[in-house]
This record gives sequence, structure tokens and C-alpha cells, in this order.
Amino acid sequence: MKLILTLLAVLLMSATVANALPSYWGLRGLNRVVDAQPIETNQYSVGLFTHLGISQDDRAAVLNNVSFIAEDTEYDATGHLAFGYGINEMVEMAGRVSYWWNGYRRDLSNADRDAGTGDWESDDALNEAVLSLKIAFNPTDDGQFWLGFMPQVGFAISTGDNDYVTMYDAGTDGIWYLDDPMFTMRRAMLNSGKLNLGGDMLVSYNADFGLGVHLNAGFHRYSQQFDFADNRRNAAGGIEATDDVELTVDDNVVRVAAGLEFQTGIAIPFVEFEYSKYLDRTEEAGNGERYDEIALLDGGFRFTSPYGLALDLTGSMALTSFDPEWSDLGHGIYQAGTTPTEEERAQRSPFPGGYPADYGVGINLIFSSVLLQAPTHGTLSGIVTSSETGEVLQAEVSFPASSVLPQATINGFYSVELLAGSVPINVTAEGYLPFSETVVIVAGEDHALDIALDPIPDNGILTGTVTNAETDEIIVGASVMVDGLPEGIEGTTTTNASGVYSIALPEGNWTVRVEAADYLNVVKVQIMAPEVTTIFDVQMRPALVEGQVLSFNNIYFESGSSQIKAESFGILDQVAQTLIDNAGVRVRIAGHTDSDGSSSYNQGLSERRANSVLDYLVRKGVPANTLSAIGYGEENPVVPNTSASNKAQNRRIEFTVLGVAIQ
Repeated sequence: MKLILTLLAVLLMSATVANALPSYWGLRGLNRVVDAQPIETNQYSVGLFTHLGISQDDRAAVLNNVSFIAEDTEYDATGHLAFGYGINEMVEMAGRVSYWWNGYRRDLSNADRDAGTGDWESDDALNEAVLSLKIAFNPTDDGQFWLGFMPQVGFAISTGDNDYVTMYDAGTDGIWYLDDPMFTMRRAMLNSGKLNLGGDMLVSYNADFGLGVHLNAGFHRYSQQFDFADNRRNAAGGIEATDDVELTVDDNVVRVAAGLEFQTGIAIPFVEFEYSKYLDRTEEAGNGERYDEIALLDGGFRFTSPYGLALDLTGSMALTSFDPEWSDLGHGIYQAGTTPTEEERAQRSPFPGGYPADYGVGINLIFSSVLLQAPTHGTLSGIVTSSETGEVLQAEVSFPASSVLPQATINGFYSVELLAGSVPINVTAEGYLPFSETVVIVAGEDHALDIALDPIPDNGILTGTVTNAETDEIIVGASVMVDGLPEGIEGTTTTNASGVYSIALPEGNWTVRVEAADYLNVVKVQIMAPEVTTIFDVQMRPALVEGQVLSFNNIYFESGSSQIKAESFGILDQVAQTLIDNAGVRVRIAGHTDSDGSSSYNQGLSERRANSVLDYLVRKGVPANTLSAIGYGEENPVVPNTSASNKAQNRRIEFTVLGVAIQ
């Protein structure tokens, strides 16, 4: 026990990320158990899975009217060539072809038996193919807990001389006779039947620290066909009667399998349990005994390499007992003098796929493209502390540009695996200013980032009144909002019945936005100092209304040109900010000239100047779909063009509010 605990401790200390290697179904998993998590997109795997089962049979034999115990040995060898492919992050497909060899070795220590028969009976076949699909999803979005469904279909490819092993050596051992099927072997059949299909629900939890827990549960249906002559023999071995059997046996099977693995540096220990319940095997011998279930335990070690190759060493043992009387297809009933019914023969037919050997060993050789991939992730870890006291903090560390979920520090410590590249990191803790930084993660490397958070300073008070800029009337219910405040600080308030607002803000530069119905928004950056009351009175102008015309004759252009003079930038910047703050307002920009020059020249000049203003506003951030431009030339003077001052008034840009734009 101490040795086992020591080994487990070593494995825990060397745990790494799970390897996406296949089961003998071809789908990602252990040996017999399938992992609900799919293999990565466009990755593939190929595996050769081999298993040798050994079972000891102590059976009563009769030769020359002498009874004795024959200590025979039954063997079964299995080979699966399996492949798997990741279609996308939720779907994986797989297939396999199987080769079976079933053999029986007789105990020839009895002289009569040694003289009358050979020691081996066997047969083999490239027997069947299975196609599987896995559809899975990660409901917690953390890459650890997975749910999936695995439908599959299998069918026979070919068989040996028969669908089952028969005796072909000369002589008899008192149990089987020449050309008789050897149905009382654990795996007398050479396939699982002509057709089988079914599906399993999959549940897996693949923890970051290397532990993998998997559960498969599903329903399968098998169809076997038997075509043989059942011979009733006398004491001398002669045939007294023959029953030609043509029988189809359908089995509905509930299968449950569970697996546990632990990912380590190069060696991955795993253990599996598999149980099958044959629902149609309902007959019993009158003593409560019913031959309707099998269970086995499997386990081993999986060794990985950086060259795409992996090796499994496995062992297995049956947990249920084999009873040959329930696997002889009714021959015992027929030999006793009664012809069994089809139902009785079906109840005593071999299990599809055979009965597990008492003990077995296996070697699997696997290639996976996943193992060839260069590392794609690195590890970021560190401690979050207070910059003033140095104490560790309970903080939340988040990664807004990745799919990694936020995590809380444990005793101030955090550790997370991140995709290589530039990754923004945010850290927040109650009572402290937030921390933001972009870190560069190098694949396959560990990165340390200790973070010291600054306490939130004592707040200052921002207060003032909100009034109508044209009438000086107070505005009740105006919203005062401050963006970007640290978590836990309320950044919104409203003016009271006296038009006054008050809001507590920490030290710093904060953008203050004031909004009220039927008024233009007001935005200003306000500098706050701790424990200081800052007055910010706000005068709001009535909102733009449809049809309203704003005329500016102080937007200047170079003479005879559409180039805007620098002294006009200030007024245009104000117009741009007004339109940005009142998103959705559509405005038409109209250009006007005086009467100097030809009317056609003035028309073109007014259009170019209106478009020049439009382009300026767009560069300042006004959405282009809210603006249009038109030129009127000298057609619409506001005063007669009779003097230089009048002409200056007529050279103008007008903004007409058309309505609200469709976003």
C-alpha cells in the first residue's frame, strides 16, 4: 500500500495536459472506454490494438469409458486496426477493422487422449468492421466537462472455414467430435454477427491537473446467424440423430463502461470497467441462475513520445464466471434426448463478441498527429498583492481576448494555461484600482507575473447644477454618468428637484456625460482630486429638431477654393462633437456663395465647399451615412449682394436637421 501511495504521489507531481489518443473504437479515449471530448480539428490518429486472452478449463472428459479431468487451455487473440479524425471542435469520426484468432489447446497428459487426438484446434478471420461517430459539446465552456453521443454500426467482413471454430483433428477427446462446432468455448464465434448497431451516451471530465474520468452508457443490438448440424451421439461416439439448425439470434444489450486515467509526463496509468447486460437472455435453469451478463476489468499504462508514437501495455480479467452449459446452442438438451426449441437454442447461444477471457494482456501501438504538434500554449502564474501592505489579495484574474474563464486567486495565487501570443489580462479586487496589461505568452514556456494592486484613493465630490443654456431654467432628472470607474463605484446619478447633482469619484481624469430629454448631450473630461469638492455646472442646449437650420458664416475657405482655413477648425470640431453626441441625427450640409463670378462657377464652388465640410466631419468621427451635401451657389442670399459686408454674410455653410437616421 505504501508503494502504491508513493507512485500516485509521483504521478500527481508530474501531471500534464491530456493527450488526445484513441481507444480501440478509433475515437479518442482509453482502451475500451471512449472520451467524450473530441480530438482536435483536422487531427488524426491510427492505432494497432492487440490482445491475447488466456482461460484455464477444467472439464470432465470420458475416453474408453474412463472419466477424468482434462485441464485444457483456451486462447483468443484479437487485433484491431483503428483510425480517427477530428472533423471540427464538436465532431469526430472513426472506424476499425478486426482480426480474430480463437484457439483451444488440449491437455494430453492422459495416454488415451494423447493417442486419440491432437493438441490444437483453432480458426481465424479478418472478421468485421465498425464505423463510429462522436458528437460532443462542452456545456461549461471550460474545456474540461464534456457530453457526447456515439452512434456506431458494425458488420461482418469475412470468416474462416465457418462462422465458428470446429474440431478437425482426427479422434475425439470426449467433449468435441470431428467437424462438430466447439460452441462451449468462450469465443467459439469468429465475429459479433452479421450486423450490429447502437449508440452510447458519453460523459467525461478532463481536469487541468491531469485527471480524466469517463463514463459510457448505451444500447446495442446484435444479429447472429447459426447454420450447422447438431449431432446426438452414443457412448461409442456414433451419430444417433441429427438436427439441422438454421437460427437467427438477435440480442439487445445494455452496455456501461467507466474509465479513470491520470496524465503524467510520459506514462499515463488508466483503469477501465465494462459491463454488458443481455436483455433477451431470460431463461433460467430453475435455480435462479441466468446466463445474461458479463463484466471485466481492464487497465494498464500508456507511454507517449514527441515523435507521434504511443505505446499501451494493458491487462484484463473477467469479473463474471463462464458457464459452458449456457453457451452450447442447446446441444446439451439435444444430447440428453430432447430436441430443443429455437428459443431454447437462442437462450444458449454464444454471446456476440464472445465471453471475456479469464485473464488477458495487450500491446497497442498508436500514432497521433496531436503528439507531433509543437506546443501551442504557455503557462502564466503569479501572486496578487497590495502595493501598500504586501498582503495577498482575493482577486479575479480575467482574460478578455480569450475563451479562458475568469479565475479567482487562491491565497493570492493564480495559474492559467493560455494560447501563445499577446494576451490582455485584467485583475480586479474589492477596494483596489483595476490592473490591465498585455503579456506575451511563448508556447511551451512558463511565465511569472506578480501583480501589486493600488488601493482606491479617497473619493472627491463632483457636484453642480444643470440648467437650460438659453433660459437658465433648472433641469430636473438629468442623468450624470461617469464611464470607466473601478468596480464597486457607482457612476450614475440624476439631478434633484433643484437641478443639483452630486457624485463621489476617485482621483483621476474621468469622462463625465450629462444627458436629458430634449437637450443636446454634454461631455467633458473632469479632473478629480481626493477629498476635494469640485464644482461642475452644466448648461444644456435644446436638442436638434427636424427642420432646424444652423447657419455659419464664420467657416472660412481659401479664396476661390474649397480648402478650409485653420481658423474654422474650432467651430467644425464643435459641430462634429454635437453630431457624435446625438447619434442618429441626419444632417444636410449646404454651401452658399455671393454673386461675384459666374453663376455656374459659384454653383460648383458651393458644392465643393459643402463636400469639403462633409469630409472633415467624417474624419472627426461623424458617421458618413448621417451626412449629405448640396450646393446652392448664389441662388439663396440672406441679404442683397450690394456691399462687401452683405456678401460676407451670403458666403456661408448651413446645416439642416433632416431627422433621425436608420441605423
